[in-house]
Amino acid sequence: MSRILFCIALCSFLFFPHLLMAKEAKSRYASLQYSSQKLLTDFNAEIELGRNLKAFVRKTNIVTVEDEVLVKIDTIIEKAETILEMFPDQLHMRIVLLENSADVARVFKEKYGKNVNYLAFYSLSEDTIYISVDDVKLAILAHEIGHAIVDHYFKVRPPYNVHELMAQFVEKRISD
Repeated sequence: MSRILFCIALCSFLFFPHLLMAKEAKSRYASLQYSSQKLLTDFNAEIELGRNLKAFVRKTNIVTVEDEVLVKIDTIIEKAETILEMFPDQLHMRIVLLENSADVARVFKEKYGKNVNYLAFYSLSEDTIYISVDDVKLAILAHEIGHAIVDHYFKVRPPYNVHELMAQFVEKRISD
């Protein structure tokens, strides 16, 4: 039995090292995984909320960078729900911060066996957003959150093109 556990641990370390060293923080709608404080700080600096969204963040008690990031994420999720007019019950997603688009491509390749040049992607089967901190912008995060909301809202998933159109709608309207 211990031999099997050792093999599982070794494979996890080899194929998903970022998950073994990950720190996790939870908010109302998301579980955030990140591997270092620098990655979290860089992510926070890159997520620029517009004037309307900043008003919601100011009303909360923020002590740490982690607190600020979680409030920003929940605010973006709530705005995306409003844009889509979809408020799924039990909405909770995981967001994994990765350093760069090469890491995003590596994770996608490990999971789906395809080479891509994505800055982020939403894994429907894992209910997880993987996102490059080097390339993150509000619109990119909002787009992936749009996918998660659509995924949670419908009992039967809409076709991929419809899913994508809804995510693009959130991306374009998030700053309004």
